[in-house]
Amino acid sequence: MQSGREVMIYQFRINSQESKQFQLEIELEGRNTFFDLHNTIQASLRFQSFQLASFFVPDSTGRKQVEISLLDFGVNGKPFFIMQKTRIDEFVSAENPYLIYTFDLFNDRSLFVELTGINMENNLKEPFVKLNRGEAPVQVLEETVAEQDLSLRGEEEAVYDYGILEDYYEIFGEMEDF
Repeated sequence: MQSGREVMIYQFRINSQESKQFQLEIELEGRNTFFDLHNTIQASLRFQSFQLASFFVPDSTGRKQVEISLLDFGVNGKPFFIMQKTRIDEFVSAENPYLIYTFDLFNDRSLFVELTGINMENNLKEPFVKLNRGEAPVQVLEETVAEQDLSLRGEEEAVYDYGILEDYYEIFGEMEDF
C-alpha cells in the first residue's frame, strides 16, 4: 500500500563560473514555482533576500530568451513571467534542462542551473537541498559595495559640510535681507 501522492520531483545541479568548487543540488516538485526555487537558493547560499534576481531560459546558444523575474515589470506587451506565478514544469523539461539564475542583475553575475533528473516520489513536502559544497560566490561584489560607500560618504560630506559661518562673513560680508 502506498502512502501519499506521487509527484514529479525535479533534481537540479547549480554551478558557478566564479567559484569552480561550488556545487548546489536541489530537489523540488515540478509544480513548485520559480519563487520556491529562488527562495531555496537564497537560503542555501545565505543571500540577502532584498536583492533583485531573475531566472532566464536560454536558447541553444546560451543566450537569455525568456525572463522569469522576481518583480512584475510588465514590458510593452511582451510575454512576461513572474516567479510567484510561474511553475517550474512550465519551462523546464528533459528537452529544455537549463536555466540561468542571475542573482546580481547590475553586474550580470549568474549561477547555472541544470536539470539532472525527473523522478516520481512520494510526499516531498518542501524543496530539499541535497548537496551544498564548496564556497558560493558572494552575492554583491565587495568592490562595488566599497565604491558605493565611498560615493555616499562623499555626497553626505558635500551636503552637510557648510564650513564655518565666520568664514562666509569674511568673504561675503554681512548679508542683507531682501
